[in-house]
Amino acid sequence: MIISALVNRYEAVSDVQVGWQVQTASYALDIDENGHLMDIVQLGDHSKKRGSLTFILPSIGSGRAGVKAYETAYFLCDDGEYMLGLDPKKFRSAAELHSSLLKNVHTLNARAIIAYFTAGIPIQHTKIKTVDTIAKFIFFVNGQRIDYSDEAIRCAWDSRPQKNYASVRCLVTGKYDAVARLHEKVALPGVTMGKQPLISMNDQTSFRSYGSIPGDPPANIGQYASFAYATALNALLKEKSISIGGDKLVYWAEKGGEAEESIFADLINPPKEDEESKLKTVATGIANANHVIAYQPERVFYLLCLSPNAARISVRFFYTGAFGKLIQNINAHHDRLKIVSDNSLPYKHLPLWLILSETTIKKKASEASPLLGGQLLHGILTEGIYPFTLYHAIMIRIRAGEGISYAKAAIIKAILIKNFNESEVSTVSLNEQSMNTPYALGRLFSVLERLQEKANGSSNLQSRYFSSACANPGSVFPTLLLLSTHHSAKLDNAVYFEILKTDLLGRLNDQTPFPPALSLDDQGRFILGYYHQRQAFFTKKTTEEEI
Repeated sequence: MIISALVNRYEAVSDVQVGWQVQTASYALDIDENGHLMDIVQLGDHSKKRGSLTFILPSIGSGRAGVKAYETAYFLCDDGEYMLGLDPKKFRSAAELHSSLLKNVHTLNARAIIAYFTAGIPIQHTKIKTVDTIAKFIFFVNGQRIDYSDEAIRCAWDSRPQKNYASVRCLVTGKYDAVARLHEKVALPGVTMGKQPLISMNDQTSFRSYGSIPGDPPANIGQYASFAYATALNALLKEKSISIGGDKLVYWAEKGGEAEESIFADLINPPKEDEESKLKTVATGIANANHVIAYQPERVFYLLCLSPNAARISVRFFYTGAFGKLIQNINAHHDRLKIVSDNSLPYKHLPLWLILSETTIKKKASEASPLLGGQLLHGILTEGIYPFTLYHAIMIRIRAGEGISYAKAAIIKAILIKNFNESEVSTVSLNEQSMNTPYALGRLFSVLERLQEKANGSSNLQSRYFSSACANPGSVFPTLLLLSTHHSAKLDNAVYFEILKTDLLGRLNDQTPFPPALSLDDQGRFILGYYHQRQAFFTKKTTEEEI
């Protein structure tokens, strides 16, 4: 399913032909018609340490895996050891390759390239010692690039002799094709070796299908399908992808879905307030099946979440479905996150990266648990529950002494709604009618904290007692209430707080007003009560000074 969808993507939008691929190059060897190296030109942004530009160049297939490096040179684009002769064996390999492929091509460009290699290693050029020799080099002839645009050289590469592999019925296309023994590699960010295959086999004798023998391909997939899916996936990773913690999400729509693709990333990671109203209008229109120009709710949309791994790329999940249903699920997620803001963030709707960052010490999404990003996104898109690891991670940060921020409160509210079917206390702002005990205890803690702030100018209740009060109210609240009497005695207008205290104490169970322990979901209700009451103090007009 994944490979077939990627092959369809390639056939719908790609202009890269079989045997070619988009590659980056950092330098160009500018030669004249006689093959003399006139200059080494840096490509791209010269202000960067290593600039680069992209070109359509001959495919390197699966790379140099399984062969001696000097035996396999690349055509028209390679590193300094091959192109500049920093390794003489590799230079001779490159010379043999280019001479064999271009021997029957009699254009100026082809003759110039052959002459360059025939002249030997260009050790005399002054710029050789200053360039980054592990970067990729291409050819310029009199300042004009040599790549797919040169028809004669393109035909020479396309008609090159190739190995005769067994013909099989491709599992993807259903047509007979030469089997792909080594699949094209994919440039997934975070891979230590640069590129990895999506389909591969790194053990000749183990983990094989029944009846296979060493030397068989990992799957009956033809060379065309192997090239097509890898080309499409590499393009998507560059143009239509989102980082989700340590994972990478690529997304695309069926042919003609450019409008849906353009807005999807902003719906997953909403920008700041200046654009949110527009995005929300579009998303709500699609979700409610209203007519929205340029967007088609029934259009098929694809999501593929990938993660780097030691041997091959790991697939976290693959989703396919109607774009409108996808937007409905994302909207529902944002609705669950709605909570009164403490104005600490410029976001009305929390981006996915910010949710992940709240689970880490340094507030970096890239440092979140490796599996959490994919699990969270999959739950959102499929209208499933949120991963419990997210809830535990937020609780751990709170117990470690971090404050109850807008982001943390919103995440807890969403999890209580989806995972625990909570409805009474999962309101956007303070629910003054709620009789829920954990919620009332959270509100009471906030009242006692505010009372101390008014009496002493500051409060240490949150840092000293919050974690214990949240988990084991029975061991903490009697002490806090005793302290509050001293704080009230310092104020001339403590009536407001005493009324609040009395009201909240009246909502508790007469037999066990302060439970010895709260369950994990009740701890979430306690936190919401605390946060709601805390924000009410700063937004409510009726304050203790007005009484």
